[in-house]
Amino acid sequence: MVGSPLLIAERARARLSAVMSSIRDGRPEEIQADVNVASMPRASDLIVTPCEVNELHGTGTLLLRMFPDSSSIISLRTSNFYEGTQDFGGGQLCLPLAQASRGAIGSWLKWYLAGTRVRRILSLPYLPADCIVSLAVKEMSGAPLCTYIMDDKNVCAEGISDALMEETLAKSDLRLVISPEMREAYEKKYRMKFWVMPPLVPEEIIRRTPVHPPKEADPRRGVLLGNIWGQRWLEMIQETFCNSGFQIDWYCNQKNPNGLDFDRARMEQNGLRLLDPIREADLPDVLSKYFYAVVPTDTLDGNSPPPVQAIAELSLPSRIPTLVAAAHLPVLVLGSPRTSAARFVERFRLGTVTAYDTGAVRAALAELLKPEIQADIRRRAAQLSGSFSAKDSGDWIWRSLEGKQPCDPRYESLMPPEEREAA
Repeated sequence: MVGSPLLIAERARARLSAVMSSIRDGRPEEIQADVNVASMPRASDLIVTPCEVNELHGTGTLLLRMFPDSSSIISLRTSNFYEGTQDFGGGQLCLPLAQASRGAIGSWLKWYLAGTRVRRILSLPYLPADCIVSLAVKEMSGAPLCTYIMDDKNVCAEGISDALMEETLAKSDLRLVISPEMREAYEKKYRMKFWVMPPLVPEEIIRRTPVHPPKEADPRRGVLLGNIWGQRWLEMIQETFCNSGFQIDWYCNQKNPNGLDFDRARMEQNGLRLLDPIREADLPDVLSKYFYAVVPTDTLDGNSPPPVQAIAELSLPSRIPTLVAAAHLPVLVLGSPRTSAARFVERFRLGTVTAYDTGAVRAALAELLKPEIQADIRRRAAQLSGSFSAKDSGDWIWRSLEGKQPCDPRYESLMPPEEREAA
């Protein structure tokens, strides 16, 4: 959810080859001019991320929704994946620490945070440096630590070692995950308690009364919202919808998606039309013009790179609650029924799941377009939509961190462990 796994891996390799070679006065010389230490908030909450917090990827979008007022937050990232684009946090630090020792990391943090009292820490680990930074700040400040895993880089995909992940989780005062599938995988491996906090939607765009199908739109044209995390997914979508009789409008988070190889004209001929990103405030109006939404995910057949499979298997795409809460759209999930996206849609009976197969997609969409099916799903989505409101969600994290467990069961009641998970 922080970006294309393959593109991030490429940038990580480039970062490793260009890592900083000198330290002056306990801080990295190359970036001392980029940070005004005196401008850091005197008392602050600290949020640790692997990259910039922005709307170009799911993790950034969710943080912006959960913390709309970030003036008392220091945003600390360990990499730049989006050319430094960020407007989040009363203070910002970018410390590329990929090859640094723990001692050096501690030295840098002491310099940058010398005048700040860190009250609480929220860490979203994706790179090893994210864990090390979070542990170092906790040790320095004594502040409570919440670790929130949105992207797996340990159980299904490599990236963070077992020893480092176990240390981070053991020293965390609260452990959150993005989906029930993530909860099951991490509880099984680490024998610690985790709680689900799903992707959330701004209160302002949530609709609580059923949104009816559009009267004048073409029912054969659906919508795809957000990024596609893999070249293989993009090619399978085109193969599936080419000559299917159905077309998809794709509103990507980026005008020119990085990490994907495609020709716009050819892609449109194959049934997939790439359009500009939608402003969040405009989502309800734009999405309400469609009869259905398509969510591509992985086949989990071993033919995709492990990081891509891990996203599909364990991370709930943030676009699904958005589609459901903002427009009550029936959802067609493409890929394996074992993915987090598929299980979400089946859990709440919000659509259907099918393979990347033209005939299967035709049959599935013919069923979803039936008036009685549309009405049933849209009614259920309206009843569910308020459960994904981001209102006060940042405060929910901090209050839960204080008590070392959820301050109320709003998310656990929504997605309780299933029998096999509880066992």
